[in-house]
Amino acid sequence: MRYSGLITKTRAMSGRLLPKEAISQLTELHTVGEAINYLRSTEGYGSVFGGQDEGWHRGQAEEVLVRALYEDFEGLYRFSDARQRLAFQYVFYRYETDVLKQFLKMIFTGQMQRKEQYVDPFFCRHVRFPVEQVGKAATLTEFEQALAGTPYEKVFLKLEHFDHPGYGEYATELENYYYTQAYKEISRMPRGNLKNILQCIYGTQIDWLNLMWIYRSRRYYSQTRAELYAMLIPFRYRLKKEEIEAMLDAPGLVELNRILEKTAYFKGREAFVKMEDEISYQQVIETMYRQVSQKYPMSIAPVLRYLFLKEQEIERLTTIIEGIRYQIPPKEIQDYILITI
Repeated sequence: MRYSGLITKTRAMSGRLLPKEAISQLTELHTVGEAINYLRSTEGYGSVFGGQDEGWHRGQAEEVLVRALYEDFEGLYRFSDARQRLAFQYVFYRYETDVLKQFLKMIFTGQMQRKEQYVDPFFCRHVRFPVEQVGKAATLTEFEQALAGTPYEKVFLKLEHFDHPGYGEYATELENYYYTQAYKEISRMPRGNLKNILQCIYGTQIDWLNLMWIYRSRRYYSQTRAELYAMLIPFRYRLKKEEIEAMLDAPGLVELNRILEKTAYFKGREAFVKMEDEISYQQVIETMYRQVSQKYPMSIAPVLRYLFLKEQEIERLTTIIEGIRYQIPPKEIQDYILITI
């Protein structure tokens, strides 16, 4: 009964997600203004777009769409009790990581307009770093100084040994730190359904992020074994230690795929997947969320699944708006968007 109210609220929010047909219709529109008006008419996004009427670009549209995610998160968070909020905190920590990556990207690209970037008031009240100070940082040195005294203070120490690390290296370090800290904390939780659910969710993500990194390294980069190993998240869920070791030693994609076919994620099925475009990752994670929600229907699992689906929807909508802006043919947008639904 502890979860009945939260599950009921989640189901109501889930009813506001856009169906596949609506996503397809959006790709057929001719201007960004038409797309914004369409979203303004929906229950899920009408409140965040309101009566605003301006020349939308990707950053502005994504910023407003993310407000809808924060509103949903805050609504569910306020409806939960102390124990349920343990799961919400890991989602919120990822939101922290996403904002830090946005600030980093702006530093690397020189987009100084980040000073005007909208940050949700709920986020500002709970965030573990000084948003305004970090947002004003114009250099990496200023960025790291702004994080002094926060949990993120020592995240980038490993990069001191790199020659001119780029945004990719910084973003990877943030991702690794987030998943490492989350899984450590989850592993220390007492036994029970909550721990099982969170281990399944975060363990599956860690396994697949490591798989994708190994795959990309073999396909695009010339990293040494030691360099590649250092970039992996140091936890396993369904992958075995010897499977990771074998993949690190695989000289090419053919050998790597043979190893993948024997893992729990493929069990003999052909393992040649397009991990570089993350389609396989999204499909695996969605399947995992569906299965864990079916196994634990009256738990935090359906709630976390809803937040995942909302995030995926926002990514698709942002891509559609960008495609319309640059007059990409609807069929090309659909081929990219609908394959992940």
